[in-house]
Amino acid sequence: MLSLFARHIASHLPVLRTNVLSSSVLTASAFVATRRTFFTTRRIQLPAAASKSASTPAKKTTNKTTKKTTATKAAPKKAKATKEAKSKPKSKAISKKTVERPPPKRVPKSEQPPSRPPNGYLLFFSRLVQDRRSDIKTATDTQDLAKEAATKWNGFTLAEKQPYYNEVEVLKKQYEEKLDEYWKSASPKTLREINARRKHDGRNKIHRPHQENHYKRPKGPFFRFIENFRQSDDGRTIQEAGVTATGRGAVNVAREAGARWRAMSASDKAPYMEAYQKEHADWQANHPSKSASS
Repeated sequence: MLSLFARHIASHLPVLRTNVLSSSVLTASAFVATRRTFFTTRRIQLPAAASKSASTPAKKTTNKTTKKTTATKAAPKKAKATKEAKSKPKSKAISKKTVERPPPKRVPKSEQPPSRPPNGYLLFFSRLVQDRRSDIKTATDTQDLAKEAATKWNGFTLAEKQPYYNEVEVLKKQYEEKLDEYWKSASPKTLREINARRKHDGRNKIHRPHQENHYKRPKGPFFRFIENFRQSDDGRTIQEAGVTATGRGAVNVAREAGARWRAMSASDKAPYMEAYQKEHADWQANHPSKSASS
């Protein structure tokens, strides 16, 4: 709004007379657009340079505050990370405590199944060790004696090895009898303890047989023949030959026994057939339920 003095001066001007008469109020912007005077010029206050400098620290402070806030926000993550890092060793220690259990106790040898008898070579080697026990003082002496025993055994003929084979057959029969008696008296608790210890040692578990020896069916005629063939000179020669182009020793023995069995006449097979029929009749008489179910 212009003052009354300014209106009076503006009314005497020829250019603005019509504008003053038409409008009772003259704005400063319209007046400045036509003509500037000492009385009507408005002061233009430009923003001071200090304001920019003042605004920039504000931004810096805001940046600092944001950094501080982000740092404060990131701090709990570090705390969580440290907590997790501290908690991990504890979990490992707990897992070690749970894993490191005491090993299962050993079952006395008297409550374990009887051990299998050795083969012919191991029987010969054990006898040689007993004879030269005084000469064995270190592990190298045992290795040298094993090499000497292997060379001697490979140089033996079948007649020289036969006494050891015969002794092994006797030991096998004794082993089977002892094993039958063991399974009749062994308790399930003892068997679980034995298997727990064997599992700890990395060995296979032992299982109670489904059928005892007196429940087993008698062997057929061919299986009786192949047992006799394994113990014969020809069968032992094939076994000692080891792995050949046709297969392993046991496979070669079975193949040769099958060929000979097919080439045999009815009169040659008669002893095996009669022995099987007799044992089968006794088995049916002693176990009628088993024979009826079959």
